Amino acid sequence: MHDTVQHAPVVATPADDTAAPRRRTLRLVTTVGALALAFTFAGQSAAQAAPGHWGGHGRPGAAAPAPAPAPAPAPAPAPAPAPAPAPAPAATGVQAYKDYAKGKVGDATQFSCLDKLWQAESGWNPNAQNPTSTAYGIAQFLDSTWASTGIAKTSDPYKQIDAGLIYIENRYGSPCAAWSFHQANNWY
Repeated sequence: MHDTVQHAPVVATPADDTAAPRRRTLRLVTTVGALALAFTFAGQSAAQAAPGHWGGHGRPGAAAPAPAPAPAPAPAPAPAPAPAPAPAPAATGVQAYKDYAKGKVGDATQFSCLDKLWQAESGWNPNAQNPTSTAYGIAQFLDSTWASTGIAKTSDPYKQIDAGLIYIENRYGSPCAAWSFHQANNWY
């Protein structure tokens, strides 16, 4: 016959509410730590039991094999990408500006037209200012024209040339077409 033992009713207290999660966390951390140790020792045992560990052919005391050759050097890194285009030349003066523009235009005939156009407009002077309008720089742009090129009004002659070429390309298609228009209208 079994004796029946009656236990007092269990009443939860605030301390019990936090103790259970702590115990679960402690068990989890302990289990994870034990597994990590078990895998570490299992890996070490497996490595020691490998045939090559005993010096060759699985026999203790056999001659050790020659050390493995050094690993091959890492392949050379891929070549660096091409460098960014060089900034505008530091040279100044009309000839430097013309050389820059000629390099941008490429075609000798088109550059000849551009040279005549900007010679008539500003004499290739990046500081040329029309006294009766806002026309400024080598290309003699009005303030409103600068905005259409995507380049802000600037005293930098190389940026002025870039903006002038953008404007000519967008409006006329070529320096010779812009020069023809200028000859007929005395502006472009």
